[in-house]
Amino acid sequence: MRRIHGPARVILAVWVVWLIAGCESLRLVQTAEEAKDFHPKTIGVLPADAGIYKDAEGKIDGIITDVLVRTKWFQAVVGGEDIRKQIEANPELKKSVDVYLAKLRELNFSDPELCKVISELCGIEAILIPTVDVWEYTMLGGDKIARVGISMKLVDTKTGKTMWRAGHQVSEDYRFLKPELTSMGRSMVRKMIDRMPH
Repeated sequence: MRRIHGPARVILAVWVVWLIAGCESLRLVQTAEEAKDFHPKTIGVLPADAGIYKDAEGKIDGIITDVLVRTKWFQAVVGGEDIRKQIEANPELKKSVDVYLAKLRELNFSDPELCKVISELCGIEAILIPTVDVWEYTMLGGDKIARVGISMKLVDTKTGKTMWRAGHQVSEDYRFLKPELTSMGRSMVRKMIDRMPH
């Protein structure tokens, strides 16, 4: 077996560091044991909770829906904008989604009965619940920074069980040209969806 000397050793070390950096993992990924048997044919994306980041409203729903459609994992993807329209047109669905999300947020309880109602009214077997954690241009220690952070939960509508959750955040320094937050978000969503059970 030949030994690696001098410049070749340096090149190999740089290559290994580059390879590790390229395989950057997500900040948070948790998958339920039952997820290995969870293969929904239809999925719905609830309108993202953008909180104070109003500029992300609607944009993140479209990004997630587009990424899910492109995977071709599902027979049907009901996007956040479509579900938003259904919520506005159907008082029963609006109440079910509002109460479900309130319980999830305040009690960390995914109500299986409300999941079933949402499932029946929207025609979906799984719900993806996105939250915008950060979506902004800011200053940090005198540096201009673009930041995007997103969390997601995948819920089985039959049981109300959270099958998967993930969260990630990216930032880019800039001087003059602002990085596109939408492009940063799209790249991050792709990375997250790649790790989602289906």
